[in-house]
Amino acid sequence: MSAFFHRACPSQNSWFRFSWPVLVAFGLLCFSAGAQAQEVREGLLNVLFGDPRPGSGAPPVRLLTLAEDNGTVTELHVSEELLNAAGGFFAWNGSRVRVHLRQSGNESPGLDLRPGMRQASALTLVGGSDAPDGGVSGSHPWVSILCKFADIGAEPRNLAYFQGMYANAPAGLDHYWREVSYNNIDIVGSTAVDWVDLPGDQTDYIPSPGSGSNANLSQLFTDCTNAANPFVDFSNGGTGGFSGINMMFNGNLDCCAWGGGRFASLDGVSKTWRTTWNPPWSFSNSAVIAHEMGHGFGLPHANNWDGDSSPYDSPWDVMSAAQSQHSMQDPTYGNLGQHINMYHKMQLDWIAPARLLQVNDGEIVTATIDASALASTSNYFAARLPFVGSSQYYTVEVRKRIGNYDGDLPGNVVIIHHVVPGRSEPSWAYDAAVPPANFGDNEGTMWRVGETFTDLDQGITITVLSETTNGFVVTITRGVEAILDFKQGFE
Repeated sequence: MSAFFHRACPSQNSWFRFSWPVLVAFGLLCFSAGAQAQEVREGLLNVLFGDPRPGSGAPPVRLLTLAEDNGTVTELHVSEELLNAAGGFFAWNGSRVRVHLRQSGNESPGLDLRPGMRQASALTLVGGSDAPDGGVSGSHPWVSILCKFADIGAEPRNLAYFQGMYANAPAGLDHYWREVSYNNIDIVGSTAVDWVDLPGDQTDYIPSPGSGSNANLSQLFTDCTNAANPFVDFSNGGTGGFSGINMMFNGNLDCCAWGGGRFASLDGVSKTWRTTWNPPWSFSNSAVIAHEMGHGFGLPHANNWDGDSSPYDSPWDVMSAAQSQHSMQDPTYGNLGQHINMYHKMQLDWIAPARLLQVNDGEIVTATIDASALASTSNYFAARLPFVGSSQYYTVEVRKRIGNYDGDLPGNVVIIHHVVPGRSEPSWAYDAAVPPANFGDNEGTMWRVGETFTDLDQGITITVLSETTNGFVVTITRGVEAILDFKQGFE
């Protein structure tokens, strides 16, 4: 069944009151009366995330691209209204879509599009996907390409630095992804290509370096991979190609470092490559590269509970506050990324079913949940509490100051995430403080022994009973009768 999102809809855009999964379920179509002629194209949709320099105050950016069967890749301008209605189209990432484009010259008044970008007025999901099914597993080698603007001669780091960034040793990204994924993935075979020269000056690609969100990512990708092509076999010896491409630039891009996917044909391999675009401030901290690679692996942002426009407020996930006062430090690679939260690990199929506790309506369960940074456990790594009659759920996980990447977290505690599929940041770390804190390292976000989380609407309580060496013992009750039974047991 297809799903359709259109910018101009019936009176007051009334159907935007519904969540986008509802629209998908009903396959709703929406056309505006008297709409201008539209150009229709079809291909694979890729979502890119632009992450501003920490402390800059700039907002995060989302960019969509359409890769057609003939190899043409078009950057799309999509209104915030349309993006928000569809959760940023994250769930469509890598899927085949039909896009309705405004005719060139008939874009919305005042809209400043860079060359090659087109304004999209509607998107339809038509099925088919370039994205892998069943999570991410196995070996995923990346290649770093070091690209110099024609008018900037500086080489901020040498080749050895970028090769060492992929090491299977603490602070190395191969070591990091192995620990975070419980050895479900590695990036063995990753390498780096020494500095190559781009044909254009910095401002040929970025009108205002260091600000805005209009870096010509398509041209940067094309020119960077072309410049490196004599020195790298993108097919990786005919094995289907490197899994991802990290482009490292010797000058600022726009506001941001970028991560996501980019469809291209390189050395005979045509696919969506996991791709990042990185200015010097980003590759001075391994945590930022891990964050952008996370986008390449298909992860959105995580968030805290404050409801503002920033997704960088949770210290419990590298896909939120990748570098903060709670990051581990390395003398060479700066801030190191912490683990990702259990929602993200479940999405990538890194949690074995036996290590995931699901508590359903009417049940009372007491169980030990161990810290997510452990290499393995015979207990649970997380609990999942689905809402009745809804796709939403809570996850319960334990975070402790252990391992190579979680060692400087705010505390040894239980963390509860509220997950809303289709939201632009599906997982939010729950905060009981009123009002919620601006940053999720507060006591309202951290659940300790003797404390109880309660959601009366869903009939859920989570009580932290005791702490063990590796985790916490919790009792989870589901349903009003179960809560009453649990409480009576203490009277």
